[in-house]
Amino acid sequence: MFKQLIELADLELITTRIVAYVPNVAGAAIVVLLFWVAGVIVRKAARGLLKRTQVPADARSLLLRFLKYLVLVVALLTVSDQLGIDVTSLVAGLGIAGLALSFAAQDTIANIISGVAILIDHPFKQGDWISFGDMHASVSEIRLRTTVLTTFDNETVVVPNKDLAQQHVVNYTLTPRIRVRVPVGIAYKEDIEAARKVMLSVVKDDTRILADPEPLVLVSSLGDSSVNLELRFWTEDSIMKFSLMWEYTEKCKYALDEADIQIPFPHLQLFLEQSDGLKTLAEKR
Repeated sequence: MFKQLIELADLELITTRIVAYVPNVAGAAIVVLLFWVAGVIVRKAARGLLKRTQVPADARSLLLRFLKYLVLVVALLTVSDQLGIDVTSLVAGLGIAGLALSFAAQDTIANIISGVAILIDHPFKQGDWISFGDMHASVSEIRLRTTVLTTFDNETVVVPNKDLAQQHVVNYTLTPRIRVRVPVGIAYKEDIEAARKVMLSVVKDDTRILADPEPLVLVSSLGDSSVNLELRFWTEDSIMKFSLMWEYTEKCKYALDEADIQIPFPHLQLFLEQSDGLKTLAEKR
């Protein structure tokens, strides 16, 4: 039986085909070597160019990685063509598969594109204090698809890059000097100027507060039960925005109490009209 199999297998034909295929394999090996050398040269040249253009390190790493994969794909297609593989059918198949994948992973692709935009535009970097929506947090890590944030309560929040790219983001670290607002309400019967002097005396001699622009107290609105004042001052360290606001809210409360200036709480006055019905009801009681 083994002899019959040998006879069925045309060894001479197989040998001829292998010998004929050797040049293709050799050519493919040469192409691989050339693409490897070209990839090293291109990456070095691109790295130097990106450094000169002052592209952020995260964006440089991403672009170099993309360039590496691009060279790899071109090399695979070239080697496949050298080995006699139908590259046209392969590319068409990859295109259809890529189209189907793009429909199935729209959110992922959108997050990746947004991640690239964040790395290139550089609206914030690792370590910056940002806010978007109702969240205040520091940037712990910027990934290709997501950004990792750490809140002031030390909670780790992973946010899709698409959400960050589509929302209004405030970067407090970019402009360290920041204005602090401390709202305080006083009773309508109190003297506004006297309350202003008391509140300004509270911030006097605090080295954390800038003298220029100087602190001020203004009337922000007239509320239902209070005249709403606002103490405003500037500080060089944006990270102290909330701690200073909370600290001086308490200090203003104590200072106004000491000056016998009332801070009212919301209350309701009810006025009853004199009517025959009310008189009858009062008489029955």
